[in-house]
Amino acid sequence: MTIINLEEQPRVQIPIRINQSQHTKITNISRRTKIPMSTLARDAIARHIKDIETRGITAVLNDLDEVY
Repeated sequence: MTIINLEEQPRVQIPIRINQSQHTKITNISRRTKIPMSTLARDAIARHIKDIETRGITAVLNDLDEVY
């Protein structure tokens, strides 16, 4: 699957750390769907940011299963 970057600016790489459970889940989904993990991660981050922008940080953090 070839992903074309239609954005004018190149993407920026950021390091993130995820726990083993999250890694297992994203790896399994990536293998099942043939969607690269980086694409899944970008989508998840974009959706999370949109959720924070629309609902507010307090509402979003109250919904999270993990403590940060």
